[in-house]
Amino acid sequence: MTSLTINLDEGLKAKAQNKVKKEGVTITFIVTQALKAYNEDKLKFGLLSADDEITASFDTSTKEGKEACIKSFKALCK
Repeated sequence: MTSLTINLDEGLKAKAQNKVKKEGVTITFIVTQALKAYNEDKLKFGLLSADDEITASFDTSTKEGKEACIKSFKALCK
């Protein structure tokens, strides 16, 4: 085991603490599960649009995904 220090906004931390308490888990569990999923390529980060007409997610770990992301972003900027 090892430790990890994360600097968080107080509001974000308080909201997370309330939610995990209701769900019966810990923040450590949530962070551990997120890191495992990320390491196994089950959790990806990319550009998302919450626009009612457009919702897009791109796998930016590949060249094709990056190109699609850029193309979509440029289309949104027009």
